[in-house]
Amino acid sequence: MAVVALLLVATTVCAAPPVPAPPKIRPYSGIGVMMLAIAGTNDAMEPYALYDEPAIARLGELTIAKVPAYDWIFGSPVAGLPLIVTARKGSWLRVTYDDAGREAWLNPRRPAMFHPWEIFLKGQTVRLLPGLQKRLYQLFQQPGQGTVATVTPKHLFKVVKLEDDWALVVSEQNTLGWLRWRDEDGRLLMGLASVKPEHGTGASEGTSQNR
Repeated sequence: MAVVALLLVATTVCAAPPVPAPPKIRPYSGIGVMMLAIAGTNDAMEPYALYDEPAIARLGELTIAKVPAYDWIFGSPVAGLPLIVTARKGSWLRVTYDDAGREAWLNPRRPAMFHPWEIFLKGQTVRLLPGLQKRLYQLFQQPGQGTVATVTPKHLFKVVKLEDDWALVVSEQNTLGWLRWRDEDGRLLMGLASVKPEHGTGASEGTSQNR
Protein backbone atom coordinates (compact mmCIF):
# COMPACT_ATOMS: atom_id res chain seq x y z
CA MET A 1 0.00 0.00 0.00
CA ALA A 2 2.85 2.38 0.83
CA VAL A 3 4.41 1.75 -2.59
CA VAL A 4 1.08 2.45 -4.33
CA ALA A 5 0.67 5.68 -2.36
CA LEU A 6 4.16 6.81 -3.34
CA LEU A 7 3.43 6.05 -7.00
CA LEU A 8 0.20 8.05 -6.83
CA VAL A 9 2.04 11.01 -5.30
CA ALA A 10 4.75 10.81 -7.96
CA THR A 11 2.13 10.64 -10.73
CA THR A 12 0.32 13.65 -9.30
CA VAL A 13 3.51 15.67 -9.11
CA CYS A 14 4.53 14.79 -12.66
CA ALA A 15 1.08 15.68 -14.01
CA ALA A 16 0.95 19.08 -12.32
CA PRO A 17 0.63 21.95 -14.82
CA PRO A 18 3.67 24.19 -15.28
CA VAL A 19 3.83 27.39 -13.29
CA PRO A 20 2.90 30.29 -15.62
CA ALA A 21 5.62 32.83 -16.36
CA PRO A 22 5.27 36.12 -14.50
CA PRO A 23 3.85 39.01 -16.54
CA LYS A 24 6.36 41.23 -18.29
CA ILE A 25 7.00 44.50 -16.49
CA ARG A 26 6.34 47.46 -18.74
CA PRO A 27 9.40 49.73 -18.75
CA TYR A 28 9.39 53.38 -17.73
CA SER A 29 9.18 55.56 -20.81
CA GLY A 30 11.84 58.10 -19.88
CA ILE A 31 12.38 60.84 -22.46
CA GLY A 32 12.97 58.82 -25.63
CA VAL A 33 15.04 56.09 -27.23
CA MET A 34 18.60 55.68 -28.43
CA MET A 35 18.93 53.50 -31.52
CA LEU A 36 21.93 51.19 -31.27
CA ALA A 37 23.48 49.89 -34.48
CA ILE A 38 22.59 46.25 -35.14
CA ALA A 39 24.99 43.37 -35.73
CA GLY A 40 26.96 43.44 -38.95
CA THR A 41 28.09 47.06 -38.71
CA ASN A 42 31.33 48.45 -37.33
CA ASP A 43 29.40 50.46 -34.74
CA ALA A 44 27.80 47.30 -33.38
CA MET A 45 31.18 45.73 -32.65
CA GLU A 46 32.33 48.49 -30.29
CA PRO A 47 30.98 48.43 -26.70
CA TYR A 48 29.78 51.55 -24.94
CA ALA A 49 31.38 52.53 -21.65
CA LEU A 50 28.81 52.93 -18.84
CA TYR A 51 29.27 55.48 -16.05
CA ASP A 52 27.57 56.30 -12.77
CA GLU A 53 27.75 59.98 -13.78
CA PRO A 54 28.85 61.41 -17.15
CA ALA A 55 32.54 60.40 -17.55
CA ILE A 56 32.77 59.66 -13.79
CA ALA A 57 32.94 56.25 -12.01
CA ARG A 58 32.95 53.75 -14.84
CA LEU A 59 30.57 50.84 -14.21
CA GLY A 60 31.26 48.56 -17.14
CA GLU A 61 30.44 48.15 -20.82
CA LEU A 62 27.29 47.72 -22.89
CA THR A 63 27.18 45.64 -26.07
CA ILE A 64 24.22 44.87 -28.31
CA ALA A 65 24.17 41.35 -26.85
CA LYS A 66 23.30 42.81 -23.43
CA VAL A 67 20.56 45.26 -24.49
CA PRO A 68 17.26 44.79 -22.58
CA ALA A 69 14.83 42.50 -24.39
CA TYR A 70 12.13 44.95 -25.50
CA ASP A 71 11.19 43.02 -28.66
CA TRP A 72 7.67 42.53 -27.24
CA ILE A 73 7.28 46.32 -27.43
CA PHE A 74 9.44 47.38 -30.38
CA GLY A 75 9.43 44.21 -32.49
CA SER A 76 12.36 42.86 -34.49
CA PRO A 77 15.15 45.37 -35.05
CA VAL A 78 15.36 46.94 -38.49
CA ALA A 79 17.05 50.33 -38.21
CA GLY A 80 18.60 49.48 -34.85
CA LEU A 81 18.04 48.27 -31.30
CA PRO A 82 16.09 50.75 -29.14
CA LEU A 83 17.51 51.60 -25.73
CA ILE A 84 15.24 53.64 -23.45
CA VAL A 85 16.72 56.99 -22.40
CA THR A 86 15.69 58.40 -19.02
CA ALA A 87 17.70 61.65 -18.91
CA ARG A 88 20.07 63.81 -20.93
CA LYS A 89 23.03 66.06 -20.03
CA GLY A 90 24.63 67.68 -23.04
CA SER A 91 25.74 64.84 -25.31
CA TRP A 92 25.42 62.26 -22.51
CA LEU A 93 22.38 59.97 -22.18
CA ARG A 94 21.18 58.07 -19.12
CA VAL A 95 19.84 54.72 -20.31
CA THR A 96 18.20 51.61 -18.88
CA TYR A 97 20.89 49.08 -19.71
CA ASP A 98 19.51 45.74 -18.42
CA ASP A 99 16.26 43.85 -17.82
CA ALA A 100 16.43 44.67 -14.09
CA GLY A 101 15.92 48.35 -14.93
CA ARG A 102 19.36 49.55 -13.83
CA GLU A 103 20.53 52.83 -15.30
CA ALA A 104 23.85 54.34 -16.31
CA TRP A 105 25.27 57.14 -18.45
CA LEU A 106 26.85 56.70 -21.87
CA ASN A 107 28.05 59.00 -24.62
CA PRO A 108 26.52 58.09 -28.00
CA ARG A 109 28.81 58.18 -31.00
CA ARG A 110 26.37 60.31 -33.01
CA PRO A 111 23.74 62.82 -31.75
CA ALA A 112 21.25 61.45 -34.30
CA MET A 113 21.08 58.18 -32.35
CA PHE A 114 18.75 59.81 -29.79
CA HIS A 115 15.05 60.21 -30.62
CA PRO A 116 12.62 61.95 -28.21
CA TRP A 117 9.32 60.11 -27.94
CA GLU A 118 7.40 62.79 -29.84
CA ILE A 119 9.71 62.23 -32.81
CA PHE A 120 10.10 58.46 -32.47
CA LEU A 121 6.35 57.73 -32.27
CA LYS A 122 5.09 60.35 -34.73
CA GLY A 123 3.81 58.59 -37.85
CA GLN A 124 4.30 55.12 -36.34
CA THR A 125 1.56 52.50 -36.43
CA VAL A 126 1.02 51.36 -32.85
CA ARG A 127 -1.26 49.29 -30.64
CA LEU A 128 -1.93 49.22 -26.91
CA LEU A 129 -0.06 46.57 -24.96
CA PRO A 130 -1.96 43.55 -23.60
CA GLY A 131 -2.76 43.08 -19.91
CA LEU A 132 -3.58 46.70 -19.09
CA GLN A 133 -6.37 47.90 -16.84
CA LYS A 134 -9.69 48.14 -18.69
CA ARG A 135 -9.86 51.90 -18.23
CA LEU A 136 -6.77 52.28 -20.42
CA TYR A 137 -8.41 50.64 -23.44
CA GLN A 138 -10.41 53.76 -24.25
CA LEU A 139 -10.26 56.09 -27.25
CA PHE A 140 -11.31 59.62 -26.28
CA GLN A 141 -12.48 62.74 -28.11
CA GLN A 142 -10.17 64.80 -25.90
CA PRO A 143 -7.51 63.57 -23.44
CA GLY A 144 -9.53 61.69 -20.79
CA GLN A 145 -12.88 63.14 -21.92
CA GLY A 146 -15.67 61.86 -24.18
CA THR A 147 -15.20 58.16 -24.85
CA VAL A 148 -15.27 57.36 -28.57
CA ALA A 149 -14.70 53.61 -28.41
CA THR A 150 -13.37 50.74 -26.33
CA VAL A 151 -10.37 49.16 -28.04
CA THR A 152 -8.13 46.10 -27.68
CA PRO A 153 -4.44 45.29 -28.36
CA LYS A 154 -5.53 44.06 -31.81
CA HIS A 155 -6.61 47.54 -32.92
CA LEU A 156 -4.01 49.54 -34.84
CA PHE A 157 -3.54 53.31 -34.78
CA LYS A 158 -1.27 55.81 -36.49
CA VAL A 159 0.25 58.42 -34.20
CA VAL A 160 -0.33 62.04 -35.24
CA LYS A 161 1.36 63.73 -32.26
CA LEU A 162 2.03 63.46 -28.53
CA GLU A 163 0.85 65.83 -25.82
CA ASP A 164 2.12 64.98 -22.33
CA ASP A 165 0.88 61.43 -21.55
CA TRP A 166 -1.54 61.36 -24.48
CA ALA A 167 -1.25 60.49 -28.18
CA LEU A 168 -3.52 61.84 -30.89
CA VAL A 169 -4.11 58.87 -33.18
CA VAL A 170 -6.05 57.82 -36.28
CA SER A 171 -7.67 54.40 -36.31
CA GLU A 172 -7.90 52.04 -39.30
CA GLN A 173 -11.45 53.36 -39.76
CA ASN A 174 -10.06 56.92 -39.96
CA THR A 175 -11.43 57.80 -36.53
CA LEU A 176 -9.46 60.54 -34.81
CA GLY A 177 -9.06 60.28 -31.03
CA TRP A 178 -6.74 60.27 -28.03
CA LEU A 179 -5.07 57.31 -26.29
CA ARG A 180 -2.76 57.28 -23.30
CA TRP A 181 0.71 56.25 -24.44
CA ARG A 182 2.14 56.07 -20.90
CA ASP A 183 0.45 55.68 -17.52
CA GLU A 184 0.47 57.84 -14.40
CA ASP A 185 3.67 56.12 -13.23
CA GLY A 186 5.42 56.86 -16.52
CA ARG A 187 5.38 53.27 -17.85
CA LEU A 188 4.78 52.59 -21.54
CA LEU A 189 1.29 51.62 -22.68
CA MET A 190 1.97 51.36 -26.43
CA GLY A 191 4.03 49.14 -28.66
CA LEU A 192 4.81 49.20 -32.35
CA ALA A 193 2.30 47.41 -34.55
CA SER A 194 4.94 45.06 -36.00
CA VAL A 195 4.70 43.13 -32.71
CA LYS A 196 1.94 40.52 -32.56
CA PRO A 197 -0.28 41.03 -29.48
CA GLU A 198 -0.35 38.25 -26.92
CA HIS A 199 -3.56 36.47 -25.96
CA GLY A 200 -5.96 38.62 -23.99
CA THR A 201 -7.71 41.80 -25.05
CA GLY A 202 -7.75 43.99 -22.02
CA ALA A 203 -8.23 42.16 -18.75
CA SER A 204 -7.48 44.14 -15.62
CA GLU A 205 -3.93 43.96 -14.45
CA GLY A 206 -3.35 41.36 -11.81
CA THR A 207 -0.20 42.61 -10.15
CA SER A 208 1.26 45.87 -9.02
CA GLN A 209 4.22 45.25 -11.37
CA ASN A 210 2.16 46.13 -14.44
CA ARG A 211 0.49 49.16 -12.99
